[in-house]
Amino acid sequence: MDQGCILVNAEVHTMDPARPVVSAVAMTGGRISGTGESDELKAASPGARVIDLGGRVVIPGFVDAHCHFELTTTHLSYAVPLHAPPHAGLREICQTLRDRAASAPGSGWIVGRANFGLHQFVAEQRPITRQDLDEAVPNRPVVVYSGMHVTTLNTAGLRAAGFLDGTPPPAGALIDLDSGRGTELWSCLPQPDFGVGAVAEAIAGLGRTMFTARGVTTINEVVHSAEGVRAYQRLHRAAGLPARIDLRFHSPRQLTSADLAATGLETGFGDAWLRVGGIKLFVDGAGHNLAHETLVDLKWRQEDLDREVGAAHRAGLQLMMHVQSAQAVDMALLALERSLSSHPRADHRHRLEHAGDLPADEVRLDRMAALGVVPVATPQFIYSYGDAQPEASQPPLRTLHDRGFVVPGNSDSTGSQPEAANPFHGIWCAMTRRTRLGKELVPRERIGLDAALRMFTADAAWACHLDDRGVLAPGKLADLVVLGANPWQVKVDDLPAISVDQVWIDGQLKHERA
Repeated sequence: MDQGCILVNAEVHTMDPARPVVSAVAMTGGRISGTGESDELKAASPGARVIDLGGRVVIPGFVDAHCHFELTTTHLSYAVPLHAPPHAGLREICQTLRDRAASAPGSGWIVGRANFGLHQFVAEQRPITRQDLDEAVPNRPVVVYSGMHVTTLNTAGLRAAGFLDGTPPPAGALIDLDSGRGTELWSCLPQPDFGVGAVAEAIAGLGRTMFTARGVTTINEVVHSAEGVRAYQRLHRAAGLPARIDLRFHSPRQLTSADLAATGLETGFGDAWLRVGGIKLFVDGAGHNLAHETLVDLKWRQEDLDREVGAAHRAGLQLMMHVQSAQAVDMALLALERSLSSHPRADHRHRLEHAGDLPADEVRLDRMAALGVVPVATPQFIYSYGDAQPEASQPPLRTLHDRGFVVPGNSDSTGSQPEAANPFHGIWCAMTRRTRLGKELVPRERIGLDAALRMFTADAAWACHLDDRGVLAPGKLADLVVLGANPWQVKVDDLPAISVDQVWIDGQLKHERA
């Protein structure tokens, strides 16, 4: 019989308004069985194992509410790392590509993964181009992802993708043949087929070191491939998942809302380790052109979006809708208004990804509030994009919180910003609003530590319909993190370096810092 475990002599920040700070937490059968004072819980469970934490801070396990987990782990495991830094310039980046081509001979695609706003962080202060890539690797196709939405191809890559033969890019996408640069091409470019075994190895290995070891216990995964879904199932059967996984299928690249609805599956199908979360769709795409100027690249007609949103809503599937322009927000809100008018449903928690990164607009915020929409913001973008984005486009976090919105924390990790996998980096971004180049963007929109921690725990869980986690309270999942330093006592700039000493998932110790 499971006698349970009690963590005592701790500073437990529960995120539970009823008991916000206690000194002990008890776990039994994978659930929180009690929170309170150490002597109180020890007396209530005389047979439980007792672990003295020596005064360390305990918080709920972090929930990453928007992550491309498979894409991150496979690209950082198998693609060519081209981030700057550590690369100082385009010359070094091209040499890295040249070395990969020499060490892995063949004729297949070479995929490079660079960071957002790459041109800001290289000595040449310009984007990488087709000509650079041709000089490095002339005889096989190369694509460099600088983020998910901006790509550069060499001549062989343009030819392999059909663009030199007149094949047009997808709706909303751009391609400049002279430079080889494009936006929104990811959906039509050949993706490496690593195989289920290699994908599972990347998820389990890099997933543990990048995410689990940093306290992430649940990941809201935007599904990338069928191999990834098979890998998650394989790892689940072997009890090898590095974190709990909430699957969001991409429409229409993988299947439409109607296709998923036809299966009868609803948000929440599965178990606490692997479940169906719902649908992710792009209303628009990059939101900018190749010069980083605002561009409205809508992917739907309103009547088609209405049908897609309605099919998901009626089937009980939560929607994540990518919006990076006011026009896309308006289209999404109109589709939701029409769906809710014909099929009213309370507590749907449909989400607008990046609506919380757009300038605060009182009329649109009023509509979101009236509809019960969740505006999603990613404070890490403040840092990752450097000074490339205008100040007005940075997330108005203080405004959103003051208006009562629940704003979920997330990494939106694809491999371009590895630092975003660390929730404390995102918390630091929300509190300082400082770019990689040191500029502070709209400091009046900073939030405090308590609100930032809730973004990445309780609020992220709520925004994913995961009401059984994100809070340490009786009956919730026993997912928690023991920290190596007290976030309330360190300097703000030291937050990203806070170590995670222990990670408990399902009441079991899954990671302990050496």
